Amino acid sequence: MARRSKEDAEKTRTRILASALELFTRKGYEHTTFTDVAARLKMTKGAVYWHFESKQALLLALIDEMLEKFSRQVAELLPSGETSFAKLSFPQVSDMMVRLANQTVSDPRRRSFFLLMHEQTRWSSSSMDQVREELLKNKRSGPWQAFHSAVMNDLENGNVRKGVDAVQVASCCIALWNGLVHSHIANFLACGLEETLRNAYAAIWRDISKMTKKENEDGKERE
Repeated sequence: MARRSKEDAEKTRTRILASALELFTRKGYEHTTFTDVAARLKMTKGAVYWHFESKQALLLALIDEMLEKFSRQVAELLPSGETSFAKLSFPQVSDMMVRLANQTVSDPRRRSFFLLMHEQTRWSSSSMDQVREELLKNKRSGPWQAFHSAVMNDLENGNVRKGVDAVQVASCCIALWNGLVHSHIANFLACGLEETLRNAYAAIWRDISKMTKKENEDGKERE
């Protein structure tokens, strides 16, 4: 009986998260209340509070869920024989993130979460301070960590020029990814998402790597 109750509670929690994602995306995080989430599920507000103590906790749970999903996607996209991106190179992570971009724009739930984070959440609001702090402290495997680890690996293996700032490179790569994916979803990208991302990451790799001048020229010709 206890096991059944636990399963029911988990199903309810999943339903609440799905409802919150839909409402946050449609109405915006700031304009959605627990009453809205409960009403959509025909539940009491108290029942929602039983699972999540605040709206911030609900948003953090959604972010946590998506990071876990990202970790599973990473496992699926990793080269044969690899179990994590801890030892991957920049070109390998770039390829992985291009494929992840394709999955993001083609999956409705991933698209909704992406739009929630980039359009329907007012990060400048003081109410988002705790969420922002939790995100910055999160050390689990995420896209930024994947690029950062890759650059650090390449530095250690001598494949990247000394003095390259791994934090800056990872930040630029994620900004590129977010911007191009967002432009594609909004139908403002005048060229193919995959091709554009690959060319952008190839340009970054040419800039930070120890490739010879001839190898750089050969790479440009292949593009």
